[in-house]
Amino acid sequence: MDSGTLSRNRPAISSFLRRDLALPQEHGAWVFLLSPLTIGLATASQVLNSTSLILLLTALAAFLARHPLTLVVKVYSGRRPRADLPGAFFWLTVYGLLALLGLGVLIIRNHTFLLWLVLPAFPLLGTYLYLVSQRAERHRPILDIATASVLALGAPAAHWTAQGGYSPSGWWLWGLCCLHALGSISHAFMRLEQRRWVSVPPLVIQLKTALPALISNFVALGLVGWLAAQHTLPQALPLPYALQTAETLLGAWKPALGHKPTQIGLRQLGISALFTLLFIVLWRLTPPSFSP
Repeated sequence: MDSGTLSRNRPAISSFLRRDLALPQEHGAWVFLLSPLTIGLATASQVLNSTSLILLLTALAAFLARHPLTLVVKVYSGRRPRADLPGAFFWLTVYGLLALLGLGVLIIRNHTFLLWLVLPAFPLLGTYLYLVSQRAERHRPILDIATASVLALGAPAAHWTAQGGYSPSGWWLWGLCCLHALGSISHAFMRLEQRRWVSVPPLVIQLKTALPALISNFVALGLVGWLAAQHTLPQALPLPYALQTAETLLGAWKPALGHKPTQIGLRQLGISALFTLLFIVLWRLTPPSFSP
């Protein structure tokens, strides 16, 4: 091969390695993948083993595969140039093969029950890709909450693989992660709506904007608080939910006028990271009776 051919091939090869083709730009979505996985692992008696590591890599590969698949749909619906198609197919193949390989290893190791946790992802992914093809996937809080709830299945999956088998605590962790996702996403949509305001609107508009986030967080806090009072959950476990509720109250009181989405996202990322840390510490200090 002559130097001219090499120089012509170099741009094509480098285009496969573009970050925008390989990695999702939705930075907020990472926390809804990693937080449940971390909680599931850290609340188990055997925090990490080889099977848990395989599960983490499999979940990461499956999560990353959604991005190039979305790009393929965008290309065919006219939202991205066709030049992006080879790179998108390349990364979809890489992530897809890694996910299938990891899933195969988990099945060989007698973790076939994890397949049931994968099933809810398919109709949700189909709905999302359809909305992408219609240019209608943005600003859909219900879809985001449903997606976070599916990603929260990583908590029982990680918990059970670390424990070496099924235990009821996995489902409790899933439900608790879903409650956090509900409050966190509702809060983020409140802040994103506030940033569009040119000036502080009348109190009625402020309350209307903040109401879904306030209701979501107070319901989550109230439910966890009631279960803790019944000694079903650790008595201090409402504290992480109180943190998110306090952040929402502060956000309702001080609107995010002129804030950049990145600024809002990074602050919420910090709150979610602190939530995860507090949750793990409090669960391990006083594990519930149903936890092995």
